[in-house]
Amino acid sequence: MMRVLQVIGVMDRGGAETMIMNLYRAMDRNKVQFDFLVHEQRDGDYDDEIHQLGGRFFRVPRFTGINEHLYRKQVRALLAEHPEWGIVHGHIGSCAPIYLGEAKRAGRYTIAHSHAQNFLGGLSGIAFNVVAHPVRRVADYFMACSREAGLDRFGQRIVEGDCFSIVPNGVDLSQYSCNQQAHECAKEQLGLAGVPVFGHVGRLAPEKNHAFLLDVFACLRQQLPDAALIMAGRGPLEDELREKARRLGLDDNARFLGVCEDVPAVLRAMDVFVFPSTSEGLPMAAVEAQASGLPCLMSTGVPALACVSAGAQRIDLEDGVEAWARFVTEAYEAACATPRTDAIEDVREHGFDIEQTSRWLADFYQRVDFEGSNS
Repeated sequence: MMRVLQVIGVMDRGGAETMIMNLYRAMDRNKVQFDFLVHEQRDGDYDDEIHQLGGRFFRVPRFTGINEHLYRKQVRALLAEHPEWGIVHGHIGSCAPIYLGEAKRAGRYTIAHSHAQNFLGGLSGIAFNVVAHPVRRVADYFMACSREAGLDRFGQRIVEGDCFSIVPNGVDLSQYSCNQQAHECAKEQLGLAGVPVFGHVGRLAPEKNHAFLLDVFACLRQQLPDAALIMAGRGPLEDELREKARRLGLDDNARFLGVCEDVPAVLRAMDVFVFPSTSEGLPMAAVEAQASGLPCLMSTGVPALACVSAGAQRIDLEDGVEAWARFVTEAYEAACATPRTDAIEDVREHGFDIEQTSRWLADFYQRVDFEGSNS
């Protein structure tokens, strides 16, 4: 059995973290086992499950820029103590040139993985690009959830080269089966039987554009006054968004669910999934929603690659709140006209089955590990 070191911030229920967990669960752990280098001293949402699956945690301080010497020293010492890590797979960008550089110095095979485009603007975005850019000269191989995410992080030369692969954000499709009875039951369990339910799953952060979502929901309630909006996720904008919902008079209609253990059940309760992100790499939530059979209205900030079912459409944010509210209402009316069915086979045909993705990644790990051991 080989052990691969996954480098991440903290294993909470974020997009990249959930993708890693989906891969980890589906992986043949008799052949490939994951360990995790994290940058928080607290436990993450997935830590208990990772321990149960046989993974180990190793912690270093969060990289701040001014602590580069200490950070580099601790990573170097950790790699020296664990020669069993033949591969280091990096999912956090800002300090990737350092930890992957140290891994390469120690003779390990290094992978840089982009799970999203750089959402940061202004000085923060410039700073990220400055510190992350050198990874292009460091890593042995590059992966991304979409071409857009690869171009943004690694540039055209790498994306069009031989050392780059798109790794689809695979999901466990068995969790997303749905029919009309399951849909109605899920609504009832949330106390929303007979109510039009619109929803979103994602971190409460600027790039997800929840403020626009709340405006759209307030507008469509003029036609559907009993409608409900459910939002699963947490993030830095939660207090601000709750206040905006209050100002719009949505206290009783917009629900902030926080982190949900059973996202498939939440998706089954929705009638329409609304995803107005300003920019995305390739959002797993949108793929999961489509697998569950939901009509999905996404912004053009989401790559076209995310449209994997007949019920998906992309709308420009420049069209404005009223147009979005009209599109969402029309999608709801169309959904009501036919019984709910899932779109699992559509999603599988587009390459988003976690079983397929995990097999590909395990084969990749084993191939490069074999080549490294024989070089």
